[in-house]
Amino acid sequence: MDKNTFKDGNSGNKTSSVVGFFATIVSILNGKILTGTKAINSLPFLLFLTGIAFLLIMNSYYAEKKGRATELLRDELVELRTRHILTRSELMYLSNQSAIARRVSIMGLYESRVPPLVVDGENRDFGVLNSILN
Repeated sequence: MDKNTFKDGNSGNKTSSVVGFFATIVSILNGKILTGTKAINSLPFLLFLTGIAFLLIMNSYYAEKKGRATELLRDELVELRTRHILTRSELMYLSNQSAIARRVSIMGLYESRVPPLVVDGENRDFGVLNSILN
């Protein structure tokens, strides 16, 4: 087992850590950090991280594009639903008996005021239809 020893007072000096920090910054700025063996060994991992970042950015743009397309379709759906309700209510109004009678009165056709005659039995007189079928 080793003996306990006292540390030098100069080994924990803050000036050496500041100098080391500035040395790291200078090596980054002048490009020496890229020529070291650590940088070359970690290059595949850095390329992997770059690819992941690219995929995340691409995915966010794709999601925003789909969101905008969804909003456009939602607005179109609201417009089409409104048009459908309007057309359906107009058709219901135009299919009323009074509305039909009013439109065909222009052509000279009028509603019959005589109720239809119900004939009981099997010998019904169909007039022209019987002469055609026989």
